[in-house]
Parts: sequence; structure tokens; C-alpha cells
Amino acid sequence: MMTQADLGVRGPSDREVVSHLQRLASARAHLLHAEQATDDAARQRRHDQIRIAGIEDAHANVLWAQAQLLTSTRTGRAQRSLESAVEAERRALRRHGHGSFASYLDQRTSTPTTDIALELARSEFTAAQAEWEALTAAAPAPADDEPAQAHVVRDEASATVVIDLTGANPRRIA
Repeated sequence: MMTQADLGVRGPSDREVVSHLQRLASARAHLLHAEQATDDAARQRRHDQIRIAGIEDAHANVLWAQAQLLTSTRTGRAQRSLESAVEAERRALRRHGHGSFASYLDQRTSTPTTDIALELARSEFTAAQAEWEALTAAAPAPADDEPAQAHVVRDEASATVVIDLTGANPRRIA
């Protein structure tokens, strides 16, 4: 009986398999790192929402105090209320690293960046996964005497290598 090796059918070389596995592992690691960074950014956004609420409340109190000062007949009390609100706003701004409400607005309204690292990691992982699947699909089917779910690579310049792809981690069998 003629085997696929006798017919000249060859699969990818050992180096190709290792190269593709390395690319896939690297792409997966980058994807996991980018997802973690995205999770960290989401936690930071939740923290920022609390910070923003504190600053915005303090500024709203200043605006209300200004409105009361303009409409009040007892300006002394309204003036003290305004000064107290302005000081509370200053403390809130300083606590969060802003010198003025204008600098806070500049920082808050700046254009947010998209998560480029995550998108790049996803596209690289998808490409590496597709390349690996194409490589394994193009490999010749195992002969009757070879393990059923192992990938066999035959190269005249090197020994036969059997890589078990059935588990979570590919491993060299022979």
C-alpha cells in the first residue's frame, strides 16, 4: 500500500508549524494583554464618573449661589454662600488635579482615543488563527498506521515529527 509520503504529498515543515504556533501564541498573549488593559480602562472610567459627579455638583452649587446672589435682597448671606461654594469647588478641582474649572472642562471634553491596541490585537489574533487553521487544513490526512488525531510532518531533510493537537497545548509525540 502506498502512503502519502510515497505519493509525494507533504505537509508543512517543522519550522512552518513552529512558526505558526509561535505567531498564534504571541497573538493570543497580545490579545489577552489588550483585553486586560481595556478592563483596567473601564474601571478607570467608572472612577472618573464618580470624580466628574463631584466636580459637576460643586460647580452646580457655585452657579446656584451666583443665581441667589443676583436675585437675593439679602446680599450678605448670598455672598457668603457663593464664597463657600467657590471654595468647595476649588477643593474638589484640586483633589482631582485641576487648577480651574476651565482646565477640567478642557480635559473632560478632549477627544477620547479609540482602543487601537485592542483592535490591533484582535485582528492579529484572528489572522494568526485563520493562518493556523489553513495550515492544518492543508496538511495531508494521516495514514492508516498513524495516530488518528495527530498531525504528521514528513520532510526528507529531517526526521518524522508527530505533533498531538488534540489537547489544549500542542505537544510533540515522536
